[in-house]
Amino acid sequence: MHEAYQEHILDHTGVCSSCFREIRVRRIDPYYSTQAEAAATLTRKRTTTEIGYGPAESVTDQQGTFCTECGTESAHERTWESVDFHDPRGAHGYERFRELCQNVMRTLESAGVGIDRHAFATTALARYDAGHGIDHCLGEATEHGIVSAAMGAANERQPAD
Repeated sequence: MHEAYQEHILDHTGVCSSCFREIRVRRIDPYYSTQAEAAATLTRKRTTTEIGYGPAESVTDQQGTFCTECGTESAHERTWESVDFHDPRGAHGYERFRELCQNVMRTLESAGVGIDRHAFATTALARYDAGHGIDHCLGEATEHGIVSAAMGAANERQPAD
C-alpha cells in the first residue's frame, strides 16, 4: 500500500474513511501537562461532524458523533465498496470519485503535506479510468502529488543558469 495515503488518510483516526474529510482536529490543552504536545488530543471538527442519537444497548451509548456528509460514526467505517464506483447503475460514480479526490487533497493539505494538486488529480483520474480500485487510485495519486510537489520545490530553489 502507499505509505503516505495509508498514514494520512486510511489509518488516521481524524479522517472519515467513507468521504475522506477531516472529522477530528488536534486540540492542545495546556492545563493538563507542562509540555503542550504531551497534552494534545483529537476533538471533533464542528464544521464536518454533528452529534446525534441512535439505538444502543445502554443509554450512555446512544449519543454519537457522526460525519455530516456520509453519516458514519466511526472514522474507520465505510459505506461503500470500491466496486460500487465502477457500476454504472450505482449511486457512486465519476462525480463522487472527484469529490473523494478533492477531500483527500484538502485533508492532506490541512495535515501540512505538500501536494501538487494537478499531478494528484491527473494520476487519480487516469487510474480510475483504467478500472483500478479507489484506494489504489488515491494512493498512487497521493504518492505522485507529493513527489511532484517536492520536485517543483527543488526546482524553484535551484539558481537559473
